[in-house]
Amino acid sequence: MPQRITPRQRARQASYERLLQQVLELLPLGSGRTPRLAELCRSVGVSERTLRSAFVVTLGMAPARYLRLRRLHLLRAALAVADQHQTSVTEIARRFGYTDCGRMAADYHALFGEYPSATLLRGVSSG
Repeated sequence: MPQRITPRQRARQASYERLLQQVLELLPLGSGRTPRLAELCRSVGVSERTLRSAFVVTLGMAPARYLRLRRLHLLRAALAVADQHQTSVTEIARRFGYTDCGRMAADYHALFGEYPSATLLRGVSSG
């Protein structure tokens, strides 16, 4: 039997969804440094605990994990459309705020099953 959601739970969920919408609007769409959790909290006027709860309840993951995954996906998109003769993985990674390319490559491989250099070489054609 499905669990009933109380009006209070429904209101909290709606509040968390509005909060996440505000936070997502603050994040850069392209390259650039991802704001730290404390900066996001100050920008939307909530505590870290509230923001963490909103992420976990709404997205099923902590904000740090979401931001890390988002940044890796943005990096992958940039690599896929980049010209391998005009740029390098390191140059693109630095635009997204990565300073430890070894760690970034390991995280990238764990998530996508290939290294960033393979994405850059393959490009968009094989998706």
